[in-house]
Amino acid sequence: KYPVTFAGEERKVFLAGEAFFNVKKDSRPFIVSTESGDVTVLGTSFGIRAYEGEADYTTLVSGKVMFATKDNKKVILSPGEQAVVYTSGALEKRIVDTEEYVGWKDGLFVFKDKTLLEIMSTLERWYGMKVIFRDESLIELRYTGNLERYESIYTFLQLLERLKDIHYKIEGNTIVLYQ
Repeated sequence: KYPVTFAGEERKVFLAGEAFFNVKKDSRPFIVSTESGDVTVLGTSFGIRAYEGEADYTTLVSGKVMFATKDNKKVILSPGEQAVVYTSGALEKRIVDTEEYVGWKDGLFVFKDKTLLEIMSTLERWYGMKVIFRDESLIELRYTGNLERYESIYTFLQLLERLKDIHYKIEGNTIVLYQ
């Protein structure tokens, strides 16, 4: 949520979901408020992933930001750093490859040692599909690679079928994965 025009001493938006920001410098701070905390910037580019019931990620590409949780734990991020707020409320600052977290803005999904469950969760959101694992053993399979976001999800499913002993079938808006 954001106003049509920013008035007052700050520029504030509210986010549930995922977004990438490229903020112009201004004397007024720019604040992105999520369920787990606020990111305050003056001029920078960064991504935020804040889905309800999941850990929240703030990934800094350029500039400098301060992240403050709702209970006022704070970290200052430099480029290549990320603040993670876990569902437990714990706050962690870590160094990351920013493309893995914000590559989607350039039309690329970047997966590094991600489980098939994590990958399919991302693809479910982007392609509006539901995924069912008929075989639980498939959930923990790990993959590293890049996938162009604008390609069909079927391209990924066909590649998955060629790489491992995994099969899929599509029933309406649901993808069923099995061995």
